Parts: sequence; structure tokens; C-alpha cells
Amino acid sequence: MSAHGIDVAGFRGRPKWDNTTRLLAPRLTTRIRARLRRLELDRALADGADPAASPLLAARAAQLVTPASRRRLAGSLERVISTVDAPRGRVRTPPLRGALRCNRDALAEAAATLRDDGLLYARGVAVLETVLIDGSGPAYTDPTGEALASRLRLAADSLNG
Repeated sequence: MSAHGIDVAGFRGRPKWDNTTRLLAPRLTTRIRARLRRLELDRALADGADPAASPLLAARAAQLVTPASRRRLAGSLERVISTVDAPRGRVRTPPLRGALRCNRDALAEAAATLRDDGLLYARGVAVLETVLIDGSGPAYTDPTGEALASRLRLAADSLNG
């Protein structure tokens, strides 16, 4: 018997109902749907949608802030920074070099923040994710880099709440 009068014999470690991480985790089907709709959900989170508003937003927010996701995004930001002075490739459309060049320091700072172990908010991670993957966003459409700088400031402000 536990202190609460519940028979916990047969359980290894903590009782299932005491493991809040497992209890609060989205169902597998919800996580899969969130992954499939990631661009749409990332845009919504970046625009300030409350992750608690729907199971899909909550699942996507949880995916964005995992250490693995943060490392992957930091690596992508670092690769984008390295393309500023590299010869142009032929395979895909890269972000505009002018926009990247004027925002190189902010991109590097964002990558470093993602690699830190501290708590980060999903909105800021979503903003950075959309900066990279949204071909209609400022990294791909704004040659001056001013709109990209604005998005990176929003990301920096949103990462820490």
C-alpha cells in the first residue's frame, strides 16, 4: 500500500498515473498528424497560436522543443550561414545571400540559443523553423534582409517567453 491507500504492488518504479510526462503526451496518431501538417502548424505557432488550443498544436509544439529537434534546427541554421560565401549549388533554391549576409550574426546567435540546454518556448522555435522552410518567407524573398531581421528579432524575443 502507498501513502495514499492505493495498492502499488506489481508496479515497477512509479505508478503509471504518477508519470505526468506519459499521461500528458499526445497520442501517436496526433503526433503523426502534427508531423504531416508541420508547415501549417509551425506557421500558426509562429504567429502566436496557443499550443493549448488544440491537440495538434500541442503535439507540434512538443516536437519543436525536443533536444533532437533543436539540434537539427541549429545545424540547419549553421549550414545556411555557411552558404553565404560558398559557391551556388544547382539542386535547390537557397535563401537570398543578401538577406543572410546582413543577418549572419543573428542566425548564429539563434543557433547557439537552440543548442543551449535551457527551456525554450515553441513559438520562437517555430519562427526559426519557418524562416528556413517557408519559401515565401523573408529569407527567400527579401533581398535587403530587413524583413528577415524582423523575423529573427521576433524569434529571439519569443524563444525565452
